[in-house]
Amino acid sequence: MVSCMDLMRPETYEGLPYRIYIPENYGAAQRYPLVLYLHGMGERGDDNRLHISKNSVMETLLEPEARAAYPCIVLAPQCPESDFWPGLAPALMGLLEHTKAAYAIDPARIYVTGLSMGGFGTWAMLTDYPDYFAAAVPICGGDPEAAPLFRHVPLWAFHGAKDTTVYPDATRGMVAALALAGARDLHYTEYPEAAHNSWDRAYREPGLFPWLFAQAKV
Repeated sequence: MVSCMDLMRPETYEGLPYRIYIPENYGAAQRYPLVLYLHGMGERGDDNRLHISKNSVMETLLEPEARAAYPCIVLAPQCPESDFWPGLAPALMGLLEHTKAAYAIDPARIYVTGLSMGGFGTWAMLTDYPDYFAAAVPICGGDPEAAPLFRHVPLWAFHGAKDTTVYPDATRGMVAALALAGARDLHYTEYPEAAHNSWDRAYREPGLFPWLFAQAKV
C-alpha cells in the first residue's frame, strides 16, 4: 500500500514545514473540503517527516477507500521543537489562507483535528477563530472558559479513560462546558480501556468520517 509519506508533498510556509495531500483527480472546477491535522508533542521538529511517518489519521483518511469516498485536501504542519500549537494559531491560520489561495477549497467545509498537544491546538484554533471551521475533532485537552465562543461548531471529542498523560477530566470538563453553553452538535467518546493513544481508535470510528464530511457551514 502507498504510504502517506508518498502521498503527501513536503512544503514550507514562512518557515513552518508541512505536508499537503491533493486528491488524485484534483480539478479546479470542483471545490474540496480541507482537513487541518495537528500532531502531538513527540513529533515536533523540522524534518517534515516524523509527524506523518506513523500516524493513525493519515493511515485512515488516506487509505484508498477513504480517498475515494472523501476526496479532500489534507494539511499536516510540523510544530517546531521549541513551540506548542496553541501559540502558533496565527501561523496556522496563515497556512490555511495560503492554501485557500492556491487551491479550490470549499470555505464552508474546513475542518480541524488533532491529538494530544494537537488536541489542545484544535481547541485553540476554535477559540481564536470560532467562525472559520465547519467541524472539529479534538483528542485531549480543552479550556472550559472558552466553550461559549464556539458552541455553534459541530464537534466530536475523544479521550481514553486510562490516560495519565492528559487526564480525561480535561476533555470531560470541556464537553460539559460546551453542553452548558448550548452546543448544537456535540459528541464525546471515551474509551474505558484506552490510555493516552486513544487516537488509534478514534480515527477508526466507523461513523467519524461520514459525520465529519457531512458538516458544512451555512
